[in-house]
Amino acid sequence: MDNSFGITCFLFLVIWLVPICAREFRNSAQLMLAYWFLIAIHQAVAFTNAFLFTTISGSGDATGFHNKAITFVQSEHFAFYLYGGHFYANMLGIVYWIFGTSKILGQQLSILAFSISCVVLVKILCQLELSRYKVPVLLAFGALPTMVFLGSLTSREPHEIMFFMLASYFGLKMYIARGINKYLLFMIMSAVGMAVFHQALYVYACFLIMLFLLWPHGPVYVWSVRKLRVVAAFAVPVLILVSANYLAGNSPLSVFGNSPLSFFNDIATSLWGDKDVLERAAWYRDAATVSRASYGIALDLSSSFATIYSSLQIYIYYLFAPFPWQVSNIPDLYAALESFLRLVLIYFALKNWRNAYGEQRRLIGLMLILFFSMAFLWALGTTNYGQAIRHHMLSWWIIVILGVPPLLENRWVNRFLKK
Repeated sequence: MDNSFGITCFLFLVIWLVPICAREFRNSAQLMLAYWFLIAIHQAVAFTNAFLFTTISGSGDATGFHNKAITFVQSEHFAFYLYGGHFYANMLGIVYWIFGTSKILGQQLSILAFSISCVVLVKILCQLELSRYKVPVLLAFGALPTMVFLGSLTSREPHEIMFFMLASYFGLKMYIARGINKYLLFMIMSAVGMAVFHQALYVYACFLIMLFLLWPHGPVYVWSVRKLRVVAAFAVPVLILVSANYLAGNSPLSVFGNSPLSFFNDIATSLWGDKDVLERAAWYRDAATVSRASYGIALDLSSSFATIYSSLQIYIYYLFAPFPWQVSNIPDLYAALESFLRLVLIYFALKNWRNAYGEQRRLIGLMLILFFSMAFLWALGTTNYGQAIRHHMLSWWIIVILGVPPLLENRWVNRFLKK
C-alpha cells in the first residue's frame, strides 16, 4: 500500500514546527518568521519541481538519485552501501520501499535536513556569542539561491550540511565544557553521519574530530584532560577507519573499493585504491570532462614546488572563480556574484577573528580552519565552477556565521541600510 501521501503531509507539518523545539526561536517572533519564510521558498521550489516543471538543477543529480532509489525498490537482489551517492540512493530507496515512491517525499527529507540545520545554525551562533545577529545570519544562510534550489531537491548536500553542522556544534559544546564528555560521542556520530554521504568526508570526519580534541584552550589547563584528549584524538579516527575496513572486507556492506587501512601505511594514501590522495585528485582532474566552466588547471605532481604552486592555483580558482573576464552569460554572472559575496564574507570573517579575544577568538579561529580545510578538500577534486557552486554549500554556513555580523557593523553598510 502506498502511504507516501500521509508521510509527506506529516513531514510537511513537522518541518514547519521544528523550531518550536528550540528556545531561541520560541523567544523571538522575528526569528520564527524568518525561518518560516525560508521554509516557504524551499517548499515552493520542491512542489514546483515535483508537480509543475523541472526547476534549476532538478534534472541533474537530483533526478539521478530519485531514479536510483526507484531501481533499488524494484530490484529483487540489491547491495547496500555505506558510502557516497550509493548510500544516499539506498537510504532514499528504503524510504520509498516503506512508504511508497514519491519525489515530493524525497524532497521533504531534504527540506527537513535543512530545517534542522537552521536550528543548529542559531545554536552555534549562541556558542560563539554572536546571537544578536540571529535573523540576518539565518536569512543569509537559507536564502542563497544555491541553497534554495539544491537544498529543496533529492540531493545529498542538505544531509551533509546538517551532519557537518551537528558535528561542529557538539564539538564546540565539548570544547567549551573542557573535558571528554557525552558531546564527544555525539560529535563522532554526527561526523560519521556526514561521512557516509561521500567517501572524501571519511577523511574529513577524522580531521574534524582530531581538530576539536587537540584545539588548545589557552596556556593553562589540566594535564589529565589534555592527555585524554590527545589519546582520543588519535584513537577515535583509527577506530572509525578500522571499522570501515571491517565492513568493507567482512560483511555485505561495502564502504570502499579497497581497505582504508592503507591510510595508516602512508599519510598520503587515500581510501580509494592504489593511488594516494594527490594522485587520486590529479587522476580525477585529468579524467574529468572539459567544459566551458572548467578551470583548465591540472594538479602538477612533478615536483614539490609544482605541487604546491598548482594546488594554490586550484584553491584560488575554487574559492573565487569565475573572475570578471570569464563572465559571458547569466549563469556565469550569478556564479561571479556568489564568489564575490564569498570573498567579502571571508574578509569580514578574518576581521572578526582579528578583533575577537580570549575564548571567542580561539573558537572563531577553529571555525575558520574548518572552513578553509573543507574548501581545500573539495578544491582538489573540483574542476569547474559549476561543481564548485554545489560544493560550497557545505561550508557556506561558516562564513555566514563569522562574516555577516562584522559586515552589518560596518559603517558604510549601516549607512546604506538606514537609507
